[in-house]
Amino acid sequence: MNRSAVAMAADSAVTISGANYLKTYNSVDKLFPLVDGQPVAVMIYNNAEIMSTPWETVISLYREHAAGKPMDTIEAYAQDFLNFISGNPDLFPPDHQDTEFFKHVLVVFTILAEDFDYQVAKFIEAKAGRVRDHINQIFEFVVEQLHNDYQRNLDDTPRADLDAFPQGMDEQIRRRYRAEINELIEALVHALSQDHPGLHVTDKIRDRLTDIAVFSVTRDAFFEHYTGVVFAGFGRQDKYPSMRSYLTSSVVLGLLKHRQDRIADMGSNSGPVVQPFAQDRMIRTFLTGMDGYLRMFMFGETLKLTTNVVSDLVGRVPGLSDDQRQTLWADYSETNMVTALREFFRSVDRYQHVVHTLPIYRAIQTLPKKELGETAASLIKLNSFQQKVMNSIETVGGPIDVAVITRNGGLEWRTEKAEL
Repeated sequence: MNRSAVAMAADSAVTISGANYLKTYNSVDKLFPLVDGQPVAVMIYNNAEIMSTPWETVISLYREHAAGKPMDTIEAYAQDFLNFISGNPDLFPPDHQDTEFFKHVLVVFTILAEDFDYQVAKFIEAKAGRVRDHINQIFEFVVEQLHNDYQRNLDDTPRADLDAFPQGMDEQIRRRYRAEINELIEALVHALSQDHPGLHVTDKIRDRLTDIAVFSVTRDAFFEHYTGVVFAGFGRQDKYPSMRSYLTSSVVLGLLKHRQDRIADMGSNSGPVVQPFAQDRMIRTFLTGMDGYLRMFMFGETLKLTTNVVSDLVGRVPGLSDDQRQTLWADYSETNMVTALREFFRSVDRYQHVVHTLPIYRAIQTLPKKELGETAASLIKLNSFQQKVMNSIETVGGPIDVAVITRNGGLEWRTEKAEL
């Protein structure tokens, strides 16, 4: 986005995978007008369906429902669309919601079972003893770990309930789906017991599994298959373009599991916005001038190098006792070395931003709408080309759809039909 327009671009590749196959098709639409005649579009990524229904169908039904009605802001468009999904029993009837809840928890338990198999394999590889003697502890570890993931964020702060649900949603789900959850727990235990006959699941762990089934809906975590939904354009009162993105999952007890993910609003003094979604590694490399994984590798290697140098120097200082060497090493590594490393990488980041990123953003700030759309499409092509030359699975590709939106001109399509 710049102050005059917003350009949205999406490829048409979709990857379908199973136990013994992986197939990519280049024929999926991911970018759509949201409301007929209005300067607003919607883009999806990650999962092309919601509750076994194509997102394209849901968006089309909403477009008919909205009937060209303008709204004041992009936020208002987004909320109206999300409310349409939540408050529409014709779209997802209660029995459909029941079936999809069952499938939703099944996916979560499948993830847990795969992690259990992985931990068992690690135990066998470590030759730490007979698996049969430790199988219950391994299963309890996996369950407690996933339970904790739903309880706390990576920074160890408490993981909150989603604002999309009213207070007491946990208990409503427990009451409504108690039988279904117990059935899935029994199926999980039975399946794992076939491969590991010594497995015994305590009542405490069954309670944890029930918590996981409930938390997988109500907590601010999207470990299951989810869809990113991005709205961008102009509301009736917007002088400059805006963007809102959401993570969405399934409708449970008439309410859509979702949370706002990212926000961007252009202003009279703000710079341009370049916001990649889904597979963004190559795009971010282009924007910053350095691959993010390379940066992390450099940090680790620099840390190892400085650690070894300091350790060697401290070890060579004559006349020090072991306690003095340890104190000197701890003081230097925890203060001087950490400070020096942080400043070094801050200096690298400043250089990247000034020399590489700022010139790109200055150019985008002044681009006319046609060139803005071409730039968005070029970033998708860059991602696709990187996958081709790296001999990886080409999950980005096919024709590119581009929507360029201005306040005066509305939404204009610039579809590039040539295959990448």
